[in-house]
Amino acid sequence: MTQESKRKKIDVRVKRTYEQLTVAMIELLAKKSFDDLTVLEICNRAKVHRATFYKHFIDKHDFLNCCFKMKLSELDLGKSDKEFSIERMNENCMKMIEKVLNFVADNKEFVTCVSTEHFSSSFTNSLSDAIAEFIIEQIKTKSNLRDKLGYNLQLMAHYYAGAIVGLAHWWSTSENVCSKQMFLEFAKIKIDDLCNYFESFSVADKS
Repeated sequence: MTQESKRKKIDVRVKRTYEQLTVAMIELLAKKSFDDLTVLEICNRAKVHRATFYKHFIDKHDFLNCCFKMKLSELDLGKSDKEFSIERMNENCMKMIEKVLNFVADNKEFVTCVSTEHFSSSFTNSLSDAIAEFIIEQIKTKSNLRDKLGYNLQLMAHYYAGAIVGLAHWWSTSENVCSKQMFLEFAKIKIDDLCNYFESFSVADKS
C-alpha cells in the first residue's frame, strides 16, 4: 500500500469517527444541554474510545467548534466569475441561496439542535460570514467598483448574509412555512435589489 493510500485510509477513518461523534452529540442534545453533556457520554454513545476523542480534540468545546467547521465544509457556495457582470452575479447569488436552503434542510436536526443552545450564534455567524465573503468575492475582479463601494460593500454583504441565514433557518425549522420555490422567488426580488444597488455604482463609474 502506498503512502497516499494509507493517508486516504486514515482520512476516511478520522472522518467516520468525527461523524459518529457528531451524531452522538446531536442525539444527546435532544435530551440534555451542552453544559451538562460530558465527553464520556458522547464517546459511549458514539462507541468511540475516550482516548481517541482526546487524540483529536482538547475538550467538548473544541469538538463542537470542529463540528461547526466540518458542517460548513460540506457547503460549497461556488466561486466568482473571472469576468464581472451584474447578470452573472445575480445568477451566482441565487444558486448560492439555493445551496444554503438545501444545506439547512439536509442538516435540519443539527441546525435545530444548535439553535436551542447559547452557542448557536457561533455557527450562524460562521455561516453568515461565509455568505458575506461569497457576495464580496463576486466583484473581486472589478477593483475600481470595489474601491468605489468602500465600506458599503461590507455593509451590504453582511446585511444580506444575515438575512439569508435567518430566513433559511426559519424556513427549515418551522412548520407549515412557504415552499422552497416561494422562498426563492422572494429571494430573487431581494437579490435583484442588491444587484441594482451595485449596478448603480458601476454605471456611475462608467460615466
